[in-house]
Amino acid sequence: MAKSRHLNTSKFNYWAFITSSLILLSLIVFSLIWFQKQKDASAWVTHTYQVKLEIEKCFGLLLEAESNQRGFLLNNDSAFLKNIHHAESLLYPNLEQLGYLIIDNSDQVQNVKSLKLLVAARIERMHALLDSPALRNKISVSYPVSPGKAIMDSIHNKVRLMETQEDRLLKQRIFFKKTQDNWIIIFILSFSALAFTTLMWSFFKMRTENKLRLQAQYDADLLDGLVNERTTEINHINSLLTEQNIKLERKNRDLMSFTNIASHDLKEPLRKISMFVTMIGRSNPELLSEESGYFNKISSSAKRMQILIDSILQYAQTDDDNAGFQDTNLNETANLAIESLSEKIKEKNATVKVQPLPTIFCNPSQIEQLFINFMDNGLKYSRPGVLPILEIDAQLEETGKKGGHQIQSWQINFRDNGIGFEEAYREKIFEIFQRLHANDEYPGTGIGLAICKKIAENHHGQIIVKSVLGEGSVFSVILPVNKTLTHNA
Repeated sequence: MAKSRHLNTSKFNYWAFITSSLILLSLIVFSLIWFQKQKDASAWVTHTYQVKLEIEKCFGLLLEAESNQRGFLLNNDSAFLKNIHHAESLLYPNLEQLGYLIIDNSDQVQNVKSLKLLVAARIERMHALLDSPALRNKISVSYPVSPGKAIMDSIHNKVRLMETQEDRLLKQRIFFKKTQDNWIIIFILSFSALAFTTLMWSFFKMRTENKLRLQAQYDADLLDGLVNERTTEINHINSLLTEQNIKLERKNRDLMSFTNIASHDLKEPLRKISMFVTMIGRSNPELLSEESGYFNKISSSAKRMQILIDSILQYAQTDDDNAGFQDTNLNETANLAIESLSEKIKEKNATVKVQPLPTIFCNPSQIEQLFINFMDNGLKYSRPGVLPILEIDAQLEETGKKGGHQIQSWQINFRDNGIGFEEAYREKIFEIFQRLHANDEYPGTGIGLAICKKIAENHHGQIIVKSVLGEGSVFSVILPVNKTLTHNA
C-alpha cells in the first residue's frame, strides 16, 4: 500500500512538473507571439504617421517654393531664388521617400505617381516664369501666378486625398493596436490566473499527498507487523503441508504396493480356489453333485472377486498422463467397443446405432474404455421384455468464452432405453462402489461409471446425465476441442 501511494505521489509530481512546464512554455511562446503582433501593430501606426508627415513635408516644401517665387517676382531679391532652389532640392528626395513608404499600398502608389507629375508640372511652370524677364517686369501684387494656380489646386486635392486615405488607415491600425493591447492584457491575466491556480492546486495536492504518505507509512508499518505474523503462520502451514505431502507420498507408495498385491498376491489365491473347485468336480463328481450348492457359491464368489479386483486395478491405472494422447477417430473406437461387447449384444439381441463421429485429440485406450463402460451399462440395465437399443452421436457445442474467443466442445451422447433411474441419484451413480440395485438383480462392481467420470476429468471434460425412471438414460460426455482434424469422419 505504501509503495503504491509512493508511486502515485511520484506520478503526481511528474505530471505537476510537466503541466507547470507546459504552462510556462505556452506563456513564453504566446507572449512572444502577442508582443510581436503588438510590435507590428505599433510599427504600422508609426508607419502611417511617417507617411502623413512626408505628405505634409512635400506639400509644405512646394508651398515654400511658391511663396519664395512670389517674393522674388515682387522684390527681385536673389535670396528668394536661393530659397526656391533649396526647397526644390528637398522636394524630390521627399517624394522618393514618400514613394518608398507607401510601396505596400497600390492606391497610394498611383497617387504618388500623379503627385510627382503635378509637382513636376508646377516646378516647370515656376522655372518658366522665373526665366522670363519680360514677364517679371509685368508681374504686380494684383497679378499673382495665374496658370500655376490650377496645378496647385490639383496638387492640393491630391494631397488631401492621400491624407484622407492615410487617416482611414491610421484609424484602422490604431484600433487594431488597441485590440492587440487588450488581448495581450487578457492573455497575461488568464495565463497568470491559470499558473496561480495550478500552483495552488499543486500545493494543496502535495500537502494532501504528504498526509497520505505519512498515513501510508503508518499503515505500512502496521502491515509489516501483520505480514510478519502471517509469514510465521504460512511457514507453519508450509511445514504442515510438507508433512502431509510426505504422508501422501507414503500413502501413494502403499497404494502402489496394494495394486501390486491385488495384481499378484490376491489374484493368485483366487486362481487356486477356482482350480481346486474344478479339480474336486472332476475327481469327485458324486460329492460335487451332493454339495453342488456350496461349490457353485464358492466358484461364483471367486469369479466375482476376480472381476472386482480387475475393476479396482483398472480404476487405479486410469491416470491423467497426456503422453498417450493422439488424434483418434471415434468411429473406429465405437467399432472396437462393439466388437468387445459383441457376445453380450448378441445375447441381449440389442440394436446399436452409431451416427458419424468426429476425430478428436485424446487417449484412445481410455476413450475406448469409456465407450465400453457406457454401452455395457446400457445393456446391463435393460428393461425386461424390451429389446435394448443403444444410440451414440456427437455434436459440436459452444460452451463459453475465454479471451474474447468462443470455446468449443464435443458433446458425445450415449442413449439407452433401459430401466433409467431417479434424478436424485445422478451424482451418486458416479461414486466408486455405489450401486442402485442389488447384485442378484443386476450384477456389477459399481466401478464402471466412476471410471468413466475419471476418464472425462483426465480429458478436462465432464459428464452430464439425464434419466427418466422406466424409460432410459442419456449420458453426455463434454470434451473440449484441443486439436480437431475433421468435424465428421
